[in-house]
Amino acid sequence: MDIPSRTGSTSRPHRLGRRELLRLSALAPLASALISCSAPADENPDLLVPLADDAGSDAELARATADKHPELAERAGAVAEVRTEHAKNLRREITRITDERTAAGEDRSAPEVTDDPGEAAEKLREALESARRRTAETVPRVSGYRAGLVGSISAACASLLEVVR
Repeated sequence: MDIPSRTGSTSRPHRLGRRELLRLSALAPLASALISCSAPADENPDLLVPLADDAGSDAELARATADKHPELAERAGAVAEVRTEHAKNLRREITRITDERTAAGEDRSAPEVTDDPGEAAEKLREALESARRRTAETVPRVSGYRAGLVGSISAACASLLEVVR
């Protein structure tokens, strides 16, 4: 089989032999098998619920930290503001998917904040690192807008880690 060259090209046409065609045709089923091995994205809103709960908990922890430690108030306040928005956006998406209002998660007692500002900042960093890791792990399991939302939250958590340092 001759494969024609591009118009205006001076090179000779490339000739595929029967063996080359057989090799290429043998790869076709392999390609479709590889494509089908990837896990489909999950449209289940349950994947977003724990992320929304985490965001709400992180916002509460940051507010409590800001209230108890004036030297951390500005940084912890920024974390509280951003994580509150994350919780709102995740809840909004859960509502859109399910067409139902969702509760803001279970009622929790106020987070305990240590008297030591260094330990309080470390606890906030640990919460943000956990949120960053959990959202990063969730991104491949969701698709479309949800993947973008969860990915941007993961990136924001990484940025907030730098704010708290």
